[in-house]
Amino acid sequence: MGRSQAKWIVASIIAVAGISAHAIRATEPPDRGPLRLEEALVVSTDTTFVDETLESDYRETLQAREVIYRMYAPESSAPVWMLLAYFDQQREGSQVHSPRHCYPGAGWSIEGEIEMQAAWRDGSVHALLVSNGVARRLVCYWYQMPGRITPDVLDLKLALTRQAVLRRPQDVVYGNVSTVLESDVAAAYDRLAPFVRDAETEIARLYREQDERRPDTD
Repeated sequence: MGRSQAKWIVASIIAVAGISAHAIRATEPPDRGPLRLEEALVVSTDTTFVDETLESDYRETLQAREVIYRMYAPESSAPVWMLLAYFDQQREGSQVHSPRHCYPGAGWSIEGEIEMQAAWRDGSVHALLVSNGVARRLVCYWYQMPGRITPDVLDLKLALTRQAVLRRPQDVVYGNVSTVLESDVAAAYDRLAPFVRDAETEIARLYREQDERRPDTD
């Protein structure tokens, strides 16, 4: 192979790579704008809440576009913590995590899992029983896309992959609601259920309003 031929091949490879990158960028889903999680009015009662500060390491690991972290009924002996994280696209380093991995990584042991029928929709609510040796919590969690709720991270990944292949938006909110767990799991779940219900309802409303603000993005 002559020197001029090698130069031609290298130039061709660079040109093809540039064209491919441009094509991929051109077919990426458009930016749908913020979801405005801070406007979520969870719970419809007069329960007070305070905004909590999420640990910087955890926030950097999440790399979510929007995050709210609140403690409801902070004066209570059994407050409720709520974390909602909005991911608008699945970028490298910005992946929705499973609580099955996050809690052990933060020093919590998973004692068990439960599945409860959701009283406000078809399907169930999944929850983890976790302990760090000092405290125990019941943690309800889910992944919410527009028109779809699943507790299964594999099911979520498949749905997101399908959206990516079809060049459609890959929006998802990770919901995590927890409370102090003593001996009565059912009582702890009854305390959490209204928060899960209202959070799901509010996220669905925010998705609709996001679409109304950008009706030509789908």
